[in-house]
Amino acid sequence: MIIKNAQIVLVDQVIKGWMEILDDKIVKICPGETDQLGVDLNWSWIMPGFIDCHVHGGYGITFESGRIEDYVEYAKKTPQEGVTSFCLTSVTNTVEKNNQYYAEFGKFMLEFNHGEQATCLGAHLEGPFIAPSKKGAHDATLLKKPDIKLTQQWNQLTHENLKIVTYAPEEQDGSYTKWLIQNKILPSAGHCNIGAKQFLEQEYLLGVRHVTHLFNQMSGVDHHHPGLVVAAMDRDDILCEVISDGIHLDPLVLEMIYKAKGSKGIVIVTDGMIAKGMKDGDYLLGDLPVTKKGLRVVLKGTDTLAASPAGFDHNVRTYAQLCQIPMVELAHMSATNIAKQLNIIDHTGMIAPGMDADLVVLSNDLVVEQTIIKGKVVYQSEHKDL
Repeated sequence: MIIKNAQIVLVDQVIKGWMEILDDKIVKICPGETDQLGVDLNWSWIMPGFIDCHVHGGYGITFESGRIEDYVEYAKKTPQEGVTSFCLTSVTNTVEKNNQYYAEFGKFMLEFNHGEQATCLGAHLEGPFIAPSKKGAHDATLLKKPDIKLTQQWNQLTHENLKIVTYAPEEQDGSYTKWLIQNKILPSAGHCNIGAKQFLEQEYLLGVRHVTHLFNQMSGVDHHHPGLVVAAMDRDDILCEVISDGIHLDPLVLEMIYKAKGSKGIVIVTDGMIAKGMKDGDYLLGDLPVTKKGLRVVLKGTDTLAASPAGFDHNVRTYAQLCQIPMVELAHMSATNIAKQLNIIDHTGMIAPGMDADLVVLSNDLVVEQTIIKGKVVYQSEHKDL
C-alpha cells in the first residue's frame, strides 16, 4: 500500500510526503510527491495510532461484561476513535467476580486478540488496592490492601497479561511495588493519599514512574503537606496519565500540567466506560449505578465523577486546541510515551521504517478519517472518501 500526499508526523518532525506499507509494516517514508498509485490523503495528518492505557470500555461494553465476544466487539469499535491498541481496565469487584472476568479475558487474549480490530495490550487493574478516602467511583466495601497473592492469581488467569496495576502505595511497605516490578507489571500510583516526600523516598526510589489520572482521586497540592500531584509534577521521568476531556480537569489545570510536564511527561487517557458512544441515561460502573449526561458521568444521585464517556480523539482535540500543542508533541502524548513505558516501542507507537503500520489519519481539525492497524484499514469515516 502506498499512502501519499500526507503530513506525516514522525518522532521529531513533520514531513510532507508519502509512505509505503508492505503487509503489516512500514517499509519506506519519503518526502515529496510520488506518481505511484496509492491512497491520496490530500494532505491530511497521519500519526501513530492512539494507545489508550486506561479504558474500562464503551459502546455498551465494559471489562465487567465478562464475555469474550464483548471484548472482541469493543476491540472492533474503538478504532473509530483512532485507537489502535489499548489496555482494558477493571474496576473494584469481588474476588469471585474478578476470577470470572480475568479468566474470560485471558481466553480472549490467547485466542481472539487479532484480526481487523484494535490490539489489546493486556489488562489494567484499577482497584481494589486503593485508599478508601480516595475511592472515587469504586465500591468502598470491596477495597483491600495491596495483595501479592491475589494479583498473582489474576495475572495467571490472564496468561501473564496483566500490564498495569493502580494502587495506593501508602497501603503497603514497598514489597508489593517490588513484586510488580519483578514481574514486569507497571506499577501506577493512584487513588491514594501518599505524601510527596514519602512517595519520593520510597516508591520513586523503588522505580515507580507512572501515575494514574493525575489530580483525580489523589493527594494534591498543599504548600505545607504536598501530595502525589506535587511529586509527579516535579520529576521529569514520571509519566502522568491525563484525562483531557475538559470535564475531569479544568482547562487551567490542563494548561498547568502541559507547562510543567511537557509533552514527554504526559499520556492522554480516556478512563472511558460503558456509556461511551451511548445515549444519555443510567448505566453501571462495575456494580455501581451511574448517570450519563453529555460528557459527564457521575455516581447516581451524587456529583462524584465516574470515569468518562468521551472518546480518545475528543481528548486529543481538546488538549491540542487548548494548548496549541504541535503535532509532534501530540504524537508523544497519545502514543509514543506510553509505548516506551510499556516496552512496546520496538514495534509500535511511532512512525518509522520497520514499525507496525498502526496509524491514524486526521483532518486538519483532528477528526478521525481513517484508522489503520497492522497495514489494514479497520475504520474509515463515512464523511470522507479516502
